[in-house]
Amino acid sequence: MPVITIDGQIGAGAPEVGRQVAQSLGIDYYDRLLLAGVAKRVGATVGAVESKERRYHRFSDRLQSLFERAMRGLAMSAGAGDPYFGAFYPESLPLTWDESPDGPKTNAHQLGSSELAKATGDQIREIADSGGAVIVHRAGCVELKNRPGTLRVGLYAPYRERVWRLMTREGFLRPHEAEKAIEERERSQVAYFKGNFGVHPHDEEIYDLQLQTSTHDLGLVALKIVHAVRGEHLLDGVVALS
Repeated sequence: MPVITIDGQIGAGAPEVGRQVAQSLGIDYYDRLLLAGVAKRVGATVGAVESKERRYHRFSDRLQSLFERAMRGLAMSAGAGDPYFGAFYPESLPLTWDESPDGPKTNAHQLGSSELAKATGDQIREIADSGGAVIVHRAGCVELKNRPGTLRVGLYAPYRERVWRLMTREGFLRPHEAEKAIEERERSQVAYFKGNFGVHPHDEEIYDLQLQTSTHDLGLVALKIVHAVRGEHLLDGVVALS
């Protein structure tokens, strides 16, 4: 089964395109849900991992906040109170922990940057080895650069369209809010790529396929990726795995 990683510019449409590709190919989609596996690897709550990530990704993601609250609600309503998803209050965490005598790490300061990067890479590789998947962001393109059967996609779009997409997707009311989010996320993205891999996230050499989302709607971009995975030809060109 194919594995597709999608990175590139912030706001170019990676989540939207990734979901469509996963649905078309009948494979799993990983973005935020990847964090649960990372948290388990480092013996931490998802909240602690998210807080540590914000040292790279300092932004206010409204959909992310809704997702986090929903996941916490699901975890707590399940009865067992899975500590990997974190509890709303630290004191409500279990007093015992099967995999660590000290309990789960609940604070970002308890996690090292290299520890988190290694856990993220290990989780990405485990997902890739388990079968077909679409992995959005988190440097999957460099984590899996030598893995056969992986298509590494980079998405790009004009700045104004990226601002508009963030406003639409995340509910920013003013353009300057989306612009600030893009600026902060790109700074964090570059720091993560360079700090852990010594490459820039916009370096064309780390991708097998680069697509401009401004020239096509996102559905057509997703279709191009599906065709590339299948090694099929399109009327306006040929895209295929090398």
